[in-house]
Amino acid sequence: MTARQKLRASTMEWCDRNSRPKSSTPTPAVRPEATRWQKPGPMGRNEWSNFHKTYQADTMAYNLRLQGGKQKDDSNQIVNKPSSAEVSCLRENQNRLSMPRWQREKYISPPPEQFPYRPHIIGRSVPRPEHGRPVRRPAVPCCFQHVELENEFWSNIRFPVSRKALTACPSKKIYELSRPRQFPLKGHCSVPGNYEDQVPRRQKMSPRQWRHHLQRLEFLSKPNPRVLADLMCCCH
Repeated sequence: MTARQKLRASTMEWCDRNSRPKSSTPTPAVRPEATRWQKPGPMGRNEWSNFHKTYQADTMAYNLRLQGGKQKDDSNQIVNKPSSAEVSCLRENQNRLSMPRWQREKYISPPPEQFPYRPHIIGRSVPRPEHGRPVRRPAVPCCFQHVELENEFWSNIRFPVSRKALTACPSKKIYELSRPRQFPLKGHCSVPGNYEDQVPRRQKMSPRQWRHHLQRLEFLSKPNPRVLADLMCCCH
């Protein structure tokens, strides 16, 4: 059989072998053979000594590999120092090189937008602003040529009325607060006219109140311990 026929036969065999579907049965996992450090059971004294020597040698070789091999102690490091011409050129152009090519002004953030005060009352829903409100502030000229022009400007200015305000029904308290104050002010509680002449009605004590009352009387009947201590000091 010639070399060409052998190559053709091996190629056909390879194609035939790889064209078959892969078997669904998993191949058994072959565990690698345990090394002398992975053998079960405790190691003896000689095995521990051998392991320590091998570990030290491997660690030293690994550290040397990280440092790039053995380094000579007397080797002088070659440092490329810039020439005097380069140093002078850099010093001359130091200010020019430190400035950015495209300069821009410092960013000044706009002032925060001011919203009307909307207090949050506990137990009620959070007040949400109506669509289109708060209304934008009107454009007011920086100065007026005459006082009459300023008065005319402020008298003719109009603000859009809220839809909720047109259909709102004020409560009795809101209507009362909207009216001007009247003196004397209305009190919160009704006070009778002959309040000073009336004597408060006496109430009968409960058993617990009577017991506490007797305890207070007993405590008040005893002399003050601080006064007794001063008297004892004076007697001695």
